[in-house]
Amino acid sequence: METHAEIVQRWRDLRTMLIDQLEMFETGALTLRSNGVNISSEAIVDLRRSILEFDALIAKDEAEAR
Repeated sequence: METHAEIVQRWRDLRTMLIDQLEMFETGALTLRSNGVNISSEAIVDLRRSILEFDALIAKDEAEAR
């Protein structure tokens, strides 16, 4: 079973990967398609917001664990 610190590190790694991919999408370096339909920029903004909200929850949990 993973420790709390290992889970937090995995989240940080995933968050970094997602944000990097979102930035690539926003600059045009990456094109996302779903069933042949481009993903809207509004959906990307919502995804970024959700990532940052979840990151804040992880940070709060980590602070409380100390």
